Amino acid sequence: MVMVIFTVTAIISAFVFHDHHHRKVFVGTIGLVASVAMYAAPLVVVKQVIMTKSVEFMPFYLSFFSFLASVLWLAYGQLSHDLLLASPNLVGLPLGILQLGLYCKYRKRGIIEEEPSKWDLEHNNIQEKPKHMQLSMNEDVNGKI
Repeated sequence: MVMVIFTVTAIISAFVFHDHHHRKVFVGTIGLVASVAMYAAPLVVVKQVIMTKSVEFMPFYLSFFSFLASVLWLAYGQLSHDLLLASPNLVGLPLGILQLGLYCKYRKRGIIEEEPSKWDLEHNNIQEKPKHMQLSMNEDVNGKI
């Protein structure tokens, strides 16, 4: 899918736009949309972290380096006066702060272990099976099977 989008973008920018400025705006806009999608992708995990109150599903280093990259690219975009470079990082910076803030808030909760189900014999280490799960054998009157 990525290769198809890349190829279509390259073909459109090569054959439709004939000057450098319009090509730069077209390719920059597609890059801007892809960057915003990259920074918005962890929002699905953020919802799960808030609901479970555990950072089990949100790796710290991914959040930290996403925040760090956003800060550095934002600074570079500001210094080079490039709006297409700075604008997706204006979205990524608050999202990175949100992720790091949630990590700091819920990191002490640890990993939530679910209790095994009452009927899960492998996890409960129950040697005796419940009555309804036992194999029943009928004996005749003489005690033979």
